[in-house]
Amino acid sequence: MARGAGKRFAVGVWMLFRALLFGWVLSFIQLFKVICDLIRLRKEKDKDPKTPLHCFPVDNPAFMRPDPLLYSQRSLLSQGLAVTWDNPDIVLFKCGVPVSSSELETSTTYDVQIRVWNNSLEAPVVHMPIHLSYLDFGVGTEPIPIGSTRIDVGVKGSASQPAFASVSWTTPSTPGHFCLQALLDPADDLDFTNNLGQENTDVAQATSPAAFSFTLRNNTKRTRQYRFELDSYSIPALPDCGSPAAGRDVILERHRRDRYPLPPGFTIAITPDAPMLAPGAQVAIQVSATPPGSFTGRRPINVNCFHDGGFAGGVSLTVTKGV
Repeated sequence: MARGAGKRFAVGVWMLFRALLFGWVLSFIQLFKVICDLIRLRKEKDKDPKTPLHCFPVDNPAFMRPDPLLYSQRSLLSQGLAVTWDNPDIVLFKCGVPVSSSELETSTTYDVQIRVWNNSLEAPVVHMPIHLSYLDFGVGTEPIPIGSTRIDVGVKGSASQPAFASVSWTTPSTPGHFCLQALLDPADDLDFTNNLGQENTDVAQATSPAAFSFTLRNNTKRTRQYRFELDSYSIPALPDCGSPAAGRDVILERHRRDRYPLPPGFTIAITPDAPMLAPGAQVAIQVSATPPGSFTGRRPINVNCFHDGGFAGGVSLTVTKGV
């Protein structure tokens, strides 16, 4: 009896010793496998950020993400597309009548209407803030807040998109040209790069020649060398739905910047043409546009500004001449 008990005790001690000696090794191997799986999943996620981790499948519609946007010059330019600074999604009204942003009166109240789109087929935009501000006419100038509102936008293809928001603005008492900025401020967005739209235009008669002026300010923290690129782009007429011209590749090709050079016979002079500005410094840019003698009508000239760090901003100038 005593010998049997002693044997069982010895077996129990050996099992305990074996567990202490080898059990942690097996546990470590299992832990290592879990860590390897997590690293693998993270690498897959980094390759395609839109792909959810396999261990967290989400198919509930409540987790779908909206994609609010408006006509955003910075986003379009980054894709190699031409832009106009006469923003089609920002329109000013006075007593219900649309007016040009280049012909505003001082100390006058206007209703600024902002058109907002949603590129998501699954998730609506709910109670999204929109912030409206204005700047002195130019590039890189500091925004001055006007007001904010909120908006709901339905999914793409629904009757409730695009949606329209309106903010009242009383112009300053001092005369001058002003640039409007509309900023969408969603809590979540599939693409945050297309949330800022700008209305930045001026019109001048080509009396000999057409003269414009705008402010260029270095709003970065480094000294910058600036340069200007010119084109004559304006938004072309939309093709009929279903026509070959409505295909995505065809549409993108129609809006390429290199398709819209300055018209023959136009001479544009910019002074200074390559300013160097310290952080916070600004300079008045003078633009002189001389059309050919036979020119009549209206011609847009887009002045896009770049520095050694990338895109800075731009303005749209319209040259007009009567018969």
